[in-house]
Amino acid sequence: MAVALGAALCFAGSFVAQQHVAGRVSPEKGKGLRLFAELARSPMWWAGACGDGLGFGLQALALAFGSVVLVQPVLVTAMVFALPLAARWNGRRIARSEIVWAGVVVVALAVFTVVGDTGKGSVDDAVRPWIIPAIVFGLIGLGLFLLGLFGRGTLKALGFGALAGVVYGIIAPVTELVVVHLDHVGLVGLFGSWPLYVLVVLLLAGTAWQQTAFHAGELGASLPATQVLEPVVGVILGIWALNARLHTHGWGWVALGASAAAMVVGTVALARRAAR
Repeated sequence: MAVALGAALCFAGSFVAQQHVAGRVSPEKGKGLRLFAELARSPMWWAGACGDGLGFGLQALALAFGSVVLVQPVLVTAMVFALPLAARWNGRRIARSEIVWAGVVVVALAVFTVVGDTGKGSVDDAVRPWIIPAIVFGLIGLGLFLLGLFGRGTLKALGFGALAGVVYGIIAPVTELVVVHLDHVGLVGLFGSWPLYVLVVLLLAGTAWQQTAFHAGELGASLPATQVLEPVVGVILGIWALNARLHTHGWGWVALGASAAAMVVGTVALARRAAR
């Protein structure tokens, strides 16, 4: 869990740096590949990219020892870490309501961790368990891509931000699959497996769509969608395709549901605050 918290901290720093740069690229320079040419000129953006890389490495390490059902909710704390960073960056004080929402997220995560009995399940590199979720999330992703492509302003930001969240959610269980496969067949054998190449494509696509969302419109439209969909999709795929387990009894399910809802609401509130 400590490693997952370290990943969340890295992602928080990356978010603050990269959204600062992407949001300031002029509209005429933010079309297509020109946006990424502009971003690549900024040392600050590259610093954020390094933070993303370190965060992903820590996330992979956390997934090597823990279940995606536990690791993904812990990454929600990225917004808790981003709050003071964004406030300091923008020269403003943290509001009392922001502290309250941060407390809600932390307490909800603690309840989820204590009440929920999580397990890694049986992980292998079979393709069959991924077919149905690939179709479902593929159709959802296509709809969000079209919304971002043809939408304007807030709708464009929402479409690409939600799409980035879905992609990042898929990345987590695929990463766990890559880590397990690496342990079984070694580095050389890993290059003969499909999860590695899927992971590379997803990382590139997720980064591209997130930066596009940052530039497209108000961050308050894109960021909450990204931050909420990532753990939701990750947990669903972990349970569906990797046989990850989440067990409790009786009122424990009520506590789990309430804590999950509180994390979603708190994350949305913090994301909107950090986007200001």
